[in-house]
Amino acid sequence: MNAAQPIDLAYGTGYLPVQAVGDMLAPRAAKPVADETRAVLDALENPIGTRPLREIARPGERVAIVVNDITRLARADLLLPPIVDTLNAAGVPDRDIFIVFALGIHRRQTDAERRMVVGDGIFHRIRTFDHISTDDSSLVEIGTTSFGNRVEINREVWEADRIVLTGEIIYHLIAGYSGGRKSLVPGVAGFRTTTFNHRMIFDPNCRVGKLDGNPAHEDLLEACRLADPDFIVNLVLSPDGGLIRVVAGHYDLAHREGCREVDRILAVEIDRPYDLVVASAGGFPLDIDLRQAHKGLENASHALRPGGSILFYAECPNGAGIQAFEDYVRRYSDEFEMRAALERDFVVGGHKAYWVARLGRLYDVHLVSALDPEFVRRCHFQPVAPAEHAAALGRLLEKAGPHARVAVIPHAGFTLPVQRKLTEVASL
Repeated sequence: MNAAQPIDLAYGTGYLPVQAVGDMLAPRAAKPVADETRAVLDALENPIGTRPLREIARPGERVAIVVNDITRLARADLLLPPIVDTLNAAGVPDRDIFIVFALGIHRRQTDAERRMVVGDGIFHRIRTFDHISTDDSSLVEIGTTSFGNRVEINREVWEADRIVLTGEIIYHLIAGYSGGRKSLVPGVAGFRTTTFNHRMIFDPNCRVGKLDGNPAHEDLLEACRLADPDFIVNLVLSPDGGLIRVVAGHYDLAHREGCREVDRILAVEIDRPYDLVVASAGGFPLDIDLRQAHKGLENASHALRPGGSILFYAECPNGAGIQAFEDYVRRYSDEFEMRAALERDFVVGGHKAYWVARLGRLYDVHLVSALDPEFVRRCHFQPVAPAEHAAALGRLLEKAGPHARVAVIPHAGFTLPVQRKLTEVASL
C-alpha cells in the first residue's frame, strides 16, 4: 500500500479527517469559469437549438421559472438574477414572473430554505412557492406518453405563457442524468406520474449515464415534450460548487450537450475493481438524507469488487428522507421481499429501500452517519458513529490486508468510476 495521507472528507456542513491510503478517484480538473454571471448571460444570448430568451418572452406574458429545491446543489441564486433581468429587459415585469420549486415528491421547504436556494434579492422580488405533487387541485393532465404514463403537472406552470427550466446536470441512477426534462417531470409533476416512471427501475436499461434506449429517460422526455417548455438553463458544477459550464436553450438539445460535459469531467476510468473504497457522499446537500446520499453510494460501488468493503460518509441529518423508505426497511427483511412487494404495488420510497438493501447484500457497507444504528442495520449496513470512523477505517484496512487495492472517493455524488475495458469495448 501507499503511505497514508491526511484528507478531510465532507460530512454534512463540515469535515471528518481521514488518513487515506490508496488511489484517489476524483473528477477531472477543470478550469473554473472566472466570471460566472457573464457565463450565464452569454448562454442566455447564445442558446443551443432555440432563440435567445430575450426574443422568446413578450410583454404581457406570464413566465414560470422552475428551480430545484434545497436537496440539490443547483445554484439557483446564480442563475435567477440574469434570467429575471433578461425577462425584465424583454418587457416582462417582476409581477408577471413566478418561481416554483421542483419538489417532485420531496418534503415541503421552510421559508429559510427557499430564501437560501434563490437568494435574498430574488426571494423578496419574485413570488415563490413549492410544488406539491399530491395536491390534485393544483394539477392538470396534459396527455399520455407512449409508455402509458398519464402526465399531470402543476396547473400554474401549465397555464403560464412561457416556461423556463433551471437546474444542474449530474449522473442519475434511473434517468441517466439529472437536469433538463427532469425539472418538469418529476419536478413539478403529479405523484401518480412520478410513480409510474419510477416503476421502471427494474429495467436494466434504466441506469446511470445512459439516455438513448433508457425507457425512464424516454418517458420523461415525452412528458416534457407534452408541456413544451420554452427554455432551459442548466449548470455543470465541480464538487465544490464551482461553475464548469452553462448550457441553455432547447430542453433536449442543450441538455444533451450538458450531459456530454458531465461525462468529460465526472467519469473516472479505473483498470479493475477495488477491495476497499473509502468515500464521502460529498457533504450537504448531497448527504441531507439517506435517500439523497444513496446516489453517491451507488456511484462509489462501481469501483468496488463484489463482496468488497466500503466506508461511506453521509451525515443524513434528515433521516431516510421519505417515510416509505423507513416503512419498507422495517417491514421487509431483504431486497427480495422488497422487490416482490414493489412488483405487486409500487411505492415511491420503497424503491430506495430496495436499492439500499441490494447494496448491503452485494458489499460490506459501513455507514458513518447520524442515523439510528438499528435503522442502519435494517438497511443491511454496519453503523459507524462519527467519533469511531478512524477506528473503523483501521479495522477495514487490517481486514483487507497489505496487498489490497484501496480507493478514496472524496465526492462520490459527483464521481462515476468506469472500468476502462468496458469503455474500450463500448467505443469499438
